[in-house]
Amino acid sequence: MPPSTQGSAAHGLHVAEVDPKDIDEPITWRPAAKAEGRRRVVRWTCECRTTVYYLVSAGGHGYLERTRRGSPAMQTDRLTHSEVARLWERLLMGQAL
Repeated sequence: MPPSTQGSAAHGLHVAEVDPKDIDEPITWRPAAKAEGRRRVVRWTCECRTTVYYLVSAGGHGYLERTRRGSPAMQTDRLTHSEVARLWERLLMGQAL
């Protein structure tokens, strides 16, 4: 049976390995804002990696959140759902970082 690609309680997706100099769309990461009351984590990457990414929906918008062991969480700006879905796909494919 193939591994899950949707993320589950035990396992999530892996971000494609890529050389940062090959990235054509750098992501602007900012310190995490205070969590919204109705925040929903929609997708996430595997926690077996040092860096874990989350696709989050909150307040009619979406954003990505990045956590690294031992470092504070970082987030993107709030985006429309279609914009953040496109950015999430590019991140997973190793086209944005």
